[in-house]
Amino acid sequence: MGQQRKTVHLLLAMVLAALTMGAVSVVAKGDIIVGFRSSTYTLEGYNYKVDVPRFDIDGVDGAYLQARDVFNRSVRRAADIYIARAGDHVDVKTGTNYVYTNQQVLSTKFSVSIYNEGAAHPYEDFITHNTRTETGKALVLRDLFTNVDSGLSVLQQQAAILVPKATDGEPYYKDALLPKEDNYRHWAVAKDGLRVYFGEIASHAAGNIMITVPWQALDKVLKPDMKAALTA
Repeated sequence: MGQQRKTVHLLLAMVLAALTMGAVSVVAKGDIIVGFRSSTYTLEGYNYKVDVPRFDIDGVDGAYLQARDVFNRSVRRAADIYIARAGDHVDVKTGTNYVYTNQQVLSTKFSVSIYNEGAAHPYEDFITHNTRTETGKALVLRDLFTNVDSGLSVLQQQAAILVPKATDGEPYYKDALLPKEDNYRHWAVAKDGLRVYFGEIASHAAGNIMITVPWQALDKVLKPDMKAALTA
């Protein structure tokens, strides 16, 4: 009987994965913990259709299970807030999502495209979320650095180099690069560095600006345990 249940659960998981393969999502996977798998599910209703990223894991308890739940609840909460904007004159659709996992972190940028009737174009709204798998707790920017001011200083220095390239030389809002936590609050983990999402700080045509700060540039300001977790 136990084996039959496992078989049924596996079949259901395979069906669910097949149903969600069409979602608009960029998935970058590192050395994945055995059992962790990313997928999406769709929330659809009057004037909204949104693909929501999530992580699943089987056969574990404790921090890993908590990490999954913290991640999934946080992203779902953001999705509910976004689709609440939909109505007679507002359309909410899926944006471009980014998902990454390695041995110690679950990371995402979850976004939607919102169009207000009569507007010249839609705009993207988004959140980022990062969960430490070994503790089951969400991470914020100041968790990464031995000294948050030193970390912000390095981020500003790197942004001053990378943002002009991301905007193709267009003018941009320079105050967005000041070493303030609020300016760098939207971040996600990648294999090659820390992704920082600034939003629309140049022209609409330039889009939402994202840079990737190389791990090497952050080497001296990251907490040792965070360096190990983020670059695993």
